[in-house]
Amino acid sequence: MRRIAVFLALSAIFLIANVSAASPPKPEIVDIHGQVKGREARIHFTLRNAFSPEMVEALKSGIEISFKTIIRVEKVHRRWFNAPMGEYKFSRSVQYDALSMVYRLNRGGHEELLPDIFSALSGMTHFEVRMPLSGEAESGKKYRAFVRTRLDKVGLSEPLRSIFFFSSLWDIETDWAKGYLNAP
Repeated sequence: MRRIAVFLALSAIFLIANVSAASPPKPEIVDIHGQVKGREARIHFTLRNAFSPEMVEALKSGIEISFKTIIRVEKVHRRWFNAPMGEYKFSRSVQYDALSMVYRLNRGGHEELLPDIFSALSGMTHFEVRMPLSGEAESGKKYRAFVRTRLDKVGLSEPLRSIFFFSSLWDIETDWAKGYLNAP
């Protein structure tokens, strides 16, 4: 009886170690930086670990993948509440066109034709965004940007949405990430 209990305990530990080691890295927003000037902010950031191998294969087979992103900018005050300066929401999507053998990257109404999967993935994960601010930026003050991204499952067709609802491989959502912006 004792041998069976030891065997089951070791099996459980081995199974938990394999499951945790096999889990893909969590998507995250990194390297947020930029500049505020006048009534506009330019924000650069990178989305890391967003595409699993299964998502890349789905993209190669023609399934459209779309991300929705929210950016919030605030003016940082010492010993007081920070002042919100604006919020900006946008989408970015990519789809392989098998007839013309190019990837169509849609950046908010501007479509780019990309020749290979690497440039398509780079276009979906490296961002340079211009957003309007609600007030005039003050030179020398501190500003901070918060960014969050998630996979937009609404753009998928109904059968795919039902299938991907149960698949954790398609649960792409980042935590809020923050970075500081320069105000020259």
